[in-house]
Amino acid sequence: MKSGVSLADITPEPGPVLQGHWSTNPSHSVLYPLEVRAIAFEQGETRTAIATVDAIGVTKETTDRIRNRVESESGIPGDHVMVACSHTHCAPAALPTLGMVPPEGWLEKIEDESVASISRAVQNMKPVKLGLGCGSVHFNISRRPLPGTSSMMLNFGSIVDRRARVVRIEEEDGTIQAVLFHYSCHTTTKSGSEGFISPDYAGIARRFIEDSLGWKALFLAGCFGNIRPAIPGFASATKEQLDECGEELGREVCRVAESLKTNRSDQLDARRIDVEIPFGEPMPLEKIKEMAADESDRGRLLTGPWAKKVLEMIASNSMPEARATEMQLISVGPLTMVTIPGEPVQEIGHAIEKRLKGELDAHDIWPVGYANDEIGYLCTNLHYTEGGYEPQAYPYYGESARFQDEEQVIVDAATELAKG
Repeated sequence: MKSGVSLADITPEPGPVLQGHWSTNPSHSVLYPLEVRAIAFEQGETRTAIATVDAIGVTKETTDRIRNRVESESGIPGDHVMVACSHTHCAPAALPTLGMVPPEGWLEKIEDESVASISRAVQNMKPVKLGLGCGSVHFNISRRPLPGTSSMMLNFGSIVDRRARVVRIEEEDGTIQAVLFHYSCHTTTKSGSEGFISPDYAGIARRFIEDSLGWKALFLAGCFGNIRPAIPGFASATKEQLDECGEELGREVCRVAESLKTNRSDQLDARRIDVEIPFGEPMPLEKIKEMAADESDRGRLLTGPWAKKVLEMIASNSMPEARATEMQLISVGPLTMVTIPGEPVQEIGHAIEKRLKGELDAHDIWPVGYANDEIGYLCTNLHYTEGGYEPQAYPYYGESARFQDEEQVIVDAATELAKG
């Protein structure tokens, strides 16, 4: 197997409002740079590529444009290209949601640098060996409400995945080419409403790894729709707290990566499928009308336009039945990655791993959220019964109603991908 790595700076000039924490405050300074980091693999006639992007997410349309250009310029089939976002809330808008539109030139910059980085990675490919391992990092916590409550909180009794998962990529002469690492925690340590441009803890972990070992590092997001950093008081972190989270993750990735033994592998595969996630019943009509009439800042800019659009769809009998999206599987040596097109909760990632353990000859399975498309929160049926933020956040993503049975749809699609 061969592999190559490249990266590019995509940090914008301060000024755009940052997407994720609802705000109208413009950004004013750069705390840490935003980047695209790409890795390409080749085994025989098969090639794949992954572009990791410091953005809240990308639409399928953005992914398709990147794929088409990569296929044309680098010869990698579009279905073999993954665009995986860090989901930082401290970057300009990359989605036409949350009451925002991408600022001029921002999507073009993401697309151009993703394509160029993949092209350079292909040109830099060398024979490699792979090592796979896992550690643990403990700054993440569930934010689901406790029974009888509805607000986010630091929920110490709920499910959380503290694995820090690592792949070491080593050239034949012993030079370490790159480290891939995977962790499940919202990249929201510091609120974007404060105006600091940053990749959040993921970028700080990358920098720590590179400063400590001199190895290029690429972050892949886990299933953390309901998981956040455990900052006391549920507050936005100070810079010191932000650095502490990133360095804790980086330190553990270094510890694991340094201990790994590598082996040659000829396993490389990639495929994708189209998926339709059905909608459930719409919000009660009176609630939609109330939101349409809301004249607060949030109502006028965010929820009001959504509610008016839904009222028009109800009146014209044009409410959609399902949301079209996609999922993808990429296997590299002992690792299989399965992409999920939105903000999957922790439990969905665990369900995919449990289901695929018997379907794949893989030493580890990484469910990768926030990849190739961003359609909003993906919850379990229990979460809809319990309530709370995630099951009710679909208006912020412009969806006409809540999803229905998405866990089953996603796990079934992952199974279909695994069976090939």
